[in-house]
Amino acid sequence: MVVPGLTPSIEFALLADAVQAMNGKLFVLGGGWDTIWVRSFPARHHTMAIGTRLRIPWSSESQTFELTVQLVDEDGKPIFDTIRHSLTVAPPKGVPDGFEHGVVRAFTFNNVPFHQPGEYSFVMAIDGAETGRLRFSVRERRPEVA
Repeated sequence: MVVPGLTPSIEFALLADAVQAMNGKLFVLGGGWDTIWVRSFPARHHTMAIGTRLRIPWSSESQTFELTVQLVDEDGKPIFDTIRHSLTVAPPKGVPDGFEHGVVRAFTFNNVPFHQPGEYSFVMAIDGAETGRLRFSVRERRPEVA
């Protein structure tokens, strides 16, 4: 039984150089940035990650949700295929319906292509409904002239 009016949500999400999700905790390296600096375009960023905590309202039955992540440019054009992650949660014993519980997840992206400077977003959705965006910029670092 799904509790009416309660839906899964993203409590928080952050960009980082690396993230691991283990035993209900996020282990973050180089987290909280909002700009990638590159020498020239086109460019590839060697690695980036998302750490997120979902808030799941428990019901008396196991529930399956789909969390999706898609990287888009400032025009909304996808940079690569949508990442889909199915997640089944079961209620802990003795927890009343509607009690919320946190679930952590980490996503790593390697060799991400950026063809031009601009604004980008990781669009996150649960069961097809957008629940958050992680926005960042990609900029060219111009060499300093002496």
